Amino acid sequence: MKIKRFVAKSMRDAIRQVRDEQGPDAVILSNRRVPGGVEVVAATDYDAALAHQALRQFSSPDPQPPPEKPKKLNAPGRPVEGASVAASPSALPAAAATSGELALMQRELGSMRKLLEEQLAGMHWNELKRIQPHRVAVLRTLDQLGLAAELANSIADEMPLKLEAEAAQTLPLSLLARRIPIGPQDPILDGGVVALVGPTGVGKTTTIAKLAARFAQHNRARDIALVTLDHYRIGAQEQLFSYGRLLGVPVHSVAPNQDLGAVLDQLSDRKLVLVDTAGMSQRDRTLAQQIDRLGKLGPRLRSYVVLAANASGPDEVVRRFASLKPSGCVLTKLDEASCIGAPLSAVIGNVLPLSYVAYGQRVPEDLHLAHADRLVLCAVQLARAAVKAVDDQSVAQRLANPVPISASSIHA
Repeated sequence: MKIKRFVAKSMRDAIRQVRDEQGPDAVILSNRRVPGGVEVVAATDYDAALAHQALRQFSSPDPQPPPEKPKKLNAPGRPVEGASVAASPSALPAAAATSGELALMQRELGSMRKLLEEQLAGMHWNELKRIQPHRVAVLRTLDQLGLAAELANSIADEMPLKLEAEAAQTLPLSLLARRIPIGPQDPILDGGVVALVGPTGVGKTTTIAKLAARFAQHNRARDIALVTLDHYRIGAQEQLFSYGRLLGVPVHSVAPNQDLGAVLDQLSDRKLVLVDTAGMSQRDRTLAQQIDRLGKLGPRLRSYVVLAANASGPDEVVRRFASLKPSGCVLTKLDEASCIGAPLSAVIGNVLPLSYVAYGQRVPEDLHLAHADRLVLCAVQLARAAVKAVDDQSVAQRLANPVPISASSIHA
């Protein structure tokens, strides 16, 4: 078995060297980043046991993992500039397949996959810039808004192939606005039993107060009742009781072992009952119990998911409460956000209607009806204020849709 080390500026160049010098039957044993590029170790006449020993010699102080049985560099019909390592650990000699070596091998395979993905994404993005420059401009615009890659590509797919420069800037924003689901206007005025759900710190209690004050502007304060289920956060109930006193609205505290349905029956003479739930992480096991408790009330209760514009993981939050079949969503803390692409992507992707948006702490002045065009304008203004430099490599990684890693996906 003949083994050789190759150093090049990119994986593409390294694999070209391997192919030119060792032929299409050469196999990639390992790869890693080095100053100025990448290092690839390749071999002909592959032998797993010998390769294992040789790789130890080629290693730097950070040992390289034992090789797997790799695929050849040639795809059907002709050689290509690529290779994939896709053997299972069982291909290694039994004596060599220790847990430590397998862990090293997994890290090595992960590193190689990431490197190849970066190379393929860059190649795809450069080709896209050459043949569809308008699509690239659209994707850059949407990426600056912080939209999810799937949504950005979907909007770009709707764009005509030929566009004026100005249209390439404005049309994707219009298409984005059309996709934002907006709920019925001012649904709180319909009354009923309404619960706000969401993680801790998103502003549920303050939003409860704003909704109560908004309803009181059109009805009497005696038509409203507030219910709190939050027995976990220190001071949470006191905050809602303070709002209740200011609004002249009664507040009822319901313990975890109490029958929520029975309490609501006692409040059946109220036109509107707002339920403030406990804020928990979407990974908290106690949250499932709370969701089940609310779900048992059935159609008599409408739930709204509260998302903070400045919080991470909005899509996960929306999916966590999907079993309640929420009627809509309230987007809070817009005044504290630097980017709202993630929550917009979450409500669009989960088809969750936006009903209200909140910009501050004032009750009820800082609660507004949701409008798609205003939200897009807000997203654009935040993107401009961020003045984020466009990095083609990072944009390519997020949006360029690289093809799956395989030998046949890399062309000469």
